[in-house]
Amino acid sequence: MSSNRIHSDAPLQNQTESSTSNLFRRYQLLIEYKNLRSSNSCPTGVYVIPDIDNLYLWHGTIFLHRGHYKEGVFKFYIEIPDSYPEQIPIVRFITDMFHPLIDRDGYFNLGQQFIRWRPYKDFICHILHYIKNSFRESTMCSLEGKFKNEKQYFSKLAAQCAQLSSSEPILFDKDSNHLMTFTPIDDSQFAHIQSLLYESVGHKAQPVTET
Repeated sequence: MSSNRIHSDAPLQNQTESSTSNLFRRYQLLIEYKNLRSSNSCPTGVYVIPDIDNLYLWHGTIFLHRGHYKEGVFKFYIEIPDSYPEQIPIVRFITDMFHPLIDRDGYFNLGQQFIRWRPYKDFICHILHYIKNSFRESTMCSLEGKFKNEKQYFSKLAAQCAQLSSSEPILFDKDSNHLMTFTPIDDSQFAHIQSLLYESVGHKAQPVTET
């Protein structure tokens, strides 16, 4: 009778342990997201936010201000496996991309940097930094393909890719499920936002005068 009792309690115990493990993983992930606000944790120009209904899906956008992809605005998802950090997340761009590390379906090749994923040593912040660095010329020089062999052709296509990403039909597209959406603003709205920014840092906005 005792052995039967132990046997019947085992599934309940396993379920409890699994629930505790899942809660712990979620808590770890929330801490990791919060730590992105710390200095140097999240690279400049990169923004991420968890999905409203799914903590394991992050919405991201990267703004580029120099290089072959100058003025590009690229949206992506980070799909985090339930077993994270044991397994590496998946990065998928939803903005059409021409990049040696991004395939036709938008999947970003993390294996170039993370040849072997190291749980509790490699984190999402490291992935974000690699995404940012992947648009640098120094990183692309280490890759095989059109960048090294046909640099002029590559540069032209990359510039077209960046220009298209920041065009109004793409930038202000509301059809996707991505949480980061953009809306055009007029001069008065811009002035109001600018004044709020100045107030937040303790300065008064200076009126613009014509000369």
